[in-house]
Formats: sequence, C-alpha cells, structure tokens
Amino acid sequence: LYPTQFIIIFFFSSRRRHTRCSGVSWARRCVQETGYQRRVHGDIIDLKIMKIALLLVIAFQISVLSANIFYRQCDPEWADTIHGQDGSTVCKKGPFTTCLAMILGDESLTCFNEKCHPGLLAKWLNEHDGFAHNSILIDKLAPLGLIYQDSFFTLNELKPYLGKKNYYVIFKLTAGGGWEHYQVADAIDKDGFSFSVRDPYYALQTTKFEDGSDQAIIFKVERQNPPQLISL
Repeated sequence: LYPTQFIIIFFFSSRRRHTRCSGVSWARRCVQETGYQRRVHGDIIDLKIMKIALLLVIAFQISVLSANIFYRQCDPEWADTIHGQDGSTVCKKGPFTTCLAMILGDESLTCFNEKCHPGLLAKWLNEHDGFAHNSILIDKLAPLGLIYQDSFFTLNELKPYLGKKNYYVIFKLTAGGGWEHYQVADAIDKDGFSFSVRDPYYALQTTKFEDGSDQAIIFKVERQNPPQLISL
C-alpha cells in the first residue's frame, strides 16, 4: 500500500470470462517482465505498468458489456407491472417481454418515446391490445420496430440468423408440466451446439438448443420506429 497512490480495480462480470482472465494474465506478465519493479509485502509490482494494463482490461470489458442490454424480469423497478389480461405481472409471466425489451434496448428503439425497459413495454402492450390473455400478439410489435420473421425447431435452421445484421434470435425453451422460458441468443460457442444467451431470470449464461423441443423465434429490426401515442 502506497500512502500517496491508490488504485481502484473494477471487476466486471462477463460471459467472456476466459477473455478477462487472459487480460489479467497478460497484465501480470507485463509486470514480471519489466525491469521497473517495486517490492511490497513480498509481492513484486510495478504501479505504472499495472495501472496501464488494468485500464486496458477495464476498457475492453466496458466495450464488451456495452454492446448488449441486459434486463432482469424481476427487477423491482418493473417486477409488479401488470402483464396481460389476467392481472399477472412482469416478474411472474414476463420472460418473453423482457427478452423483447433487451432487443429494443440494443437497437435504441423506444416505447412511449422513452427507453423501452420490460415494465414500459408491458404497459405499451397492455394499452395497444398486444396481449391475448398472457401471450404477446407478436404482430403488435411492428410499430415498435420489431418484425416477426419465422420460427424454427432445428439448430441448422436458426444458425444463419445468429449475428446477421438487423436480426435477433429468441429461444423458447420448454419442459414438462407446461413450463416455458425465453432467452436472447447472442452467439454460438466453438462446440457448435452451445449458445451464449441473455436469460432474463438467470442472467448471462450458456445454454444448449434441443432440436424438436426448443423453438427459435426470429425478429428483424426496422429502425423507422414511427411516432407512438404518448400515454397521459
């Protein structure tokens, strides 16, 4: 500890953990290989080199994280917002709505001329007849700039849309007992079967798409984003 110098280190969580670790290892090598070193409590450290290295790592992490918006469906800000026609809430029934809000956020598209977080999107859908019971009528999303394209049930069919300009893939996962869940798929991993996803309940993670049971819903972004009725 140097009384006149303080280093504040921010650790950013990222699905690219291996990249972060590589960056830190690189920073350590820079310190070890330089001749300008100082020993503190038995550890060799070069403040100047470490500062530069850590700032580069932090800047890289910020650039990675700023590329995609992430929302949690049970965020207190909108968890209790009414979702659908049966009095349910975003926290209970809103994973698909939350995924859609992430896409709108990625593209800086709005609802009520404001940043479209899950609560505001649910409100917009409620006021524009966007629900049938608790299911979203996807054709109602067109005025917001999201155009439904197709749905696929196999890995090979969905792959061409991952990373394609102006296209987004949302996974609909199913299991026994009528369980359904949704995730925004961002990239396919090296194994060719796992995907980096934004899960509105479980955060950033990796998931596998099961042919025949899971569904990939494809949306295209139309940036016109026409004027919308402002709620009073």
